[in-house]
Amino acid sequence: MTHTTLFWEDFKPGTTWTASRPEAMSEEEIIAFALEYDPLDMHIDPEQARNSPLGVHCASGIQTFAIVQRLMCEVLYLRTRVVAGGQFDKFRLLSPVLPGDVISIVAKVRTSTSHPRRNDRGWVILRVEVFTEHARKVLTYEVSVLIMRRGSDLIEPDTSPARWTARPDLQASLSQK
Repeated sequence: MTHTTLFWEDFKPGTTWTASRPEAMSEEEIIAFALEYDPLDMHIDPEQARNSPLGVHCASGIQTFAIVQRLMCEVLYLRTRVVAGGQFDKFRLLSPVLPGDVISIVAKVRTSTSHPRRNDRGWVILRVEVFTEHARKVLTYEVSVLIMRRGSDLIEPDTSPARWTARPDLQASLSQK
């Protein structure tokens, strides 16, 4: 399977990409991540989490975002001539991700503008929404990404199938609208 390289010109406002993690979040996965990176009781101890003000054992928001970033790479970034990320805005954790939840993303182009000083690149702002399989929205944010224009001199990204299957457990189901 060959993936088309995307350039700044391909990011028209309203263009949408979707991806879904094929497996559910497990309690073990949530605990392992939290022990390493976010060791709060609500993430590492299911019993204490159920007795906490939140009342549920849930994934760390950092873990949720890390999985979302992986999905964004698979559906979009690995096949795009990305120069750099600019910033994250309007980052909102809306609902906890629970053991058993399956995460999916919808990334939509909000704006696409030429770089003010470099005519070989442009800025794209993506609105990303993250859902569970039950359509419960759990995370939203906007990200600005600097992307090369078609015909620029930046090295081509590796879009080979091997690059896309580095982690078969996190392969995205890809679609573009």
